Amino acid sequence: MTATARTFETGVARGRAVLADPPEHWSYSTLKDIAVCPLRYCLEHANYPDLWSGYGYPSLPSLASLFGNVVHGALEAILKALANAGVASPRTAEASEVLVTLGGLRAVVEDETARQLVPLETNPRLSADRKRRLQRQLRERTHDARAQVQTYLSRTRFVRGAPRAAVAPTGQRHTSKGDRRALAAGSHAEVRLVADSLRLHGRVDLLTIEDARVEIVDFKTGAESPSHADQLHLYALLWNADDKSNPGHLRATTLTAAYRDHEVSVDVPGRSEFAGLAAKLKAEINHASQEAGSDSPSANPSADTCNGCSVRHLCPAYWESVAPAKSSSPDDDWFDLEAVIGEKNGQRSWWLLDGDGRQQMLLRAATMEPGFKVGDRVRLLGLRPESDPEVPSPIGSMVVTTEVFVLESST
Repeated sequence: MTATARTFETGVARGRAVLADPPEHWSYSTLKDIAVCPLRYCLEHANYPDLWSGYGYPSLPSLASLFGNVVHGALEAILKALANAGVASPRTAEASEVLVTLGGLRAVVEDETARQLVPLETNPRLSADRKRRLQRQLRERTHDARAQVQTYLSRTRFVRGAPRAAVAPTGQRHTSKGDRRALAAGSHAEVRLVADSLRLHGRVDLLTIEDARVEIVDFKTGAESPSHADQLHLYALLWNADDKSNPGHLRATTLTAAYRDHEVSVDVPGRSEFAGLAAKLKAEINHASQEAGSDSPSANPSADTCNGCSVRHLCPAYWESVAPAKSSSPDDDWFDLEAVIGEKNGQRSWWLLDGDGRQQMLLRAATMEPGFKVGDRVRLLGLRPESDPEVPSPIGSMVVTTEVFVLESST
């Protein structure tokens, strides 16, 4: 944090953002995020002391993202333990002994599920009902997660190396935060690579060194995407440039994106391509650092950029340009709206007023206490359009996923 905190006033009650300084090292994901929309990146990584003590803006997790995290986290823990034990293959008796020491595959998945659920307890964006729903749904998918992890393991190739650490007991999170060192022959899981000259870092799922052959594998729990090749190219560049992990400057020879049911081999860039990639990343990092260090990060509002953005309710540009157009489209199956809460029309319905005080929509809520009062100016995320032959005005219905944010002008 700088000596004088940089703040961004979002206009939302308890939404004052204390902007963070640019990171010392950038990653593939952070560079990608800030390129899409600098303001979104800065708001997601800012601190909100009036809202909570956690880092960044509280996310709104989905079941799909939580499930993917469970699969990837459980796989990470097992691969780390197998690599540290120096096994020759995940299918050997040695590997089975390592899994027993971990408590078994199911225990690893259950421990990772519990770990993913912990942040939900302190997340101020989640209602008690939504927390319970996510907890139940994620635990119900334990068998699916276990099956996916088994599938990944069955296709993973290991090269035996010298044992490097004792296997951690069940429930202990495997990390690689210790001192970085030169990597010897064998398979290494969760390897942090750093290129100080580029201010770039990344974490490789599995890196295998066998004589002059170096394979980098990135496990993907989602759908195949062209961006995965770009990420592997960046990992190869990091490996080539990391003086501590790779002091002999061995070059990556094989890049693999591993999906649940197949693998994709990615071409390794040549020397000139690596030089071009390094120059491109330097320029991107310089621009990203300027944006992240700005008092007024730029915004890139558009329907594509803002759709699904977890901090769009904090972004003035979204409410000035994108949200009005979206809410006026009859084809939308959901929409966002900024309005003033008018008088009640029933036990669970209110009139929504525009800036001139005119009725523009009838709002129907699922409860009698939806989180606002008459006179509040609010931003409503995720309303469902509804029609009623007895109501001549448009209708917006609140559902379990609808969020309500009261603006400071109301308080």
